[in-house]
Amino acid sequence: MTKLRFEPSGYELDVPTGSRLVDVTDEHPRADVPYSCRSASCGTCRVEVVEGMEGLSKPDDDELDVLDIFGNEENVRLCCQISLENEVPRLVLKVVDPD
Repeated sequence: MTKLRFEPSGYELDVPTGSRLVDVTDEHPRADVPYSCRSASCGTCRVEVVEGMEGLSKPDDDELDVLDIFGNEENVRLCCQISLENEVPRLVLKVVDPD
């Protein structure tokens, strides 16, 4: 299990390898990640991976296209597209302000 923490909500939980983070946030709304499309087309659910990037799935072309629109900030991913592929001790995701 990996300890997953969402910022700025401070919500933490343990998640098993193979978890899709869109499903995790659906089941745990206190994570407080905003969504609009859930299909890598709007960028609403951008999160900065503060810790644990090595445990995550690699971004596909659709996700990279959307991130490119927002300037490809370092360590930023779309939460709707992330899966936990490898167990890591801790994964910290910070919701990116949608300015």
